[in-house]
Amino acid sequence: MTILTWIRRQDQRVVPWRNGGGSTREVAIEPRDGSLERGFDWRVSCAGVAVDGPFSPFPGVDRSLWLVRGAGVRLEFADHAVQLTAPWQRVDFPGEQTVVARLLAGPIDDLNVMVRRGVIRCAACIEALTEGHVRRVEFGPGEHLLLALAGPLAVLGGVLGPGDAVHWRGELAGEVLALDGDAVWLQATFASP
Repeated sequence: MTILTWIRRQDQRVVPWRNGGGSTREVAIEPRDGSLERGFDWRVSCAGVAVDGPFSPFPGVDRSLWLVRGAGVRLEFADHAVQLTAPWQRVDFPGEQTVVARLLAGPIDDLNVMVRRGVIRCAACIEALTEGHVRRVEFGPGEHLLLALAGPLAVLGGVLGPGDAVHWRGELAGEVLALDGDAVWLQATFASP
């Protein structure tokens, strides 16, 4: 039997950045008692970025970052730069890499998925539906997280508002319905390499 854990936005903890430059809303972390200090296998979080500055280092961690809202950000690495200027653009990079964020025109919101390299691999993507449409989704073996990013959506017998998530282990299939406006969500599967 698959047990679904519903993670409501208001129950997600706010964690200060390691570099002191802001805070992150931690959607989910595994193990559940994991932390930035004690370590983790995987972590999904959302952050508001209001000023330019360096990213906190995460040695041994692979990161994926998506622009969610705002005019964009330029991420400056040691040997190149990447600009994210449209919602749902993604960049992947090692957590130990030096990165400085430069806002293009005001604050942004971003989404981060982090996994401990060599311990967990992650397949993550952003999905979208227009209001009233339904999509069948199937999840294979592994650990799964579905996070609503925009618009309420009905999924797996419940409703997720923006910022809400559902987490489970094992295979599961169902439908996603965009309820009121367009729906956007993160779909992530975590498994051993």
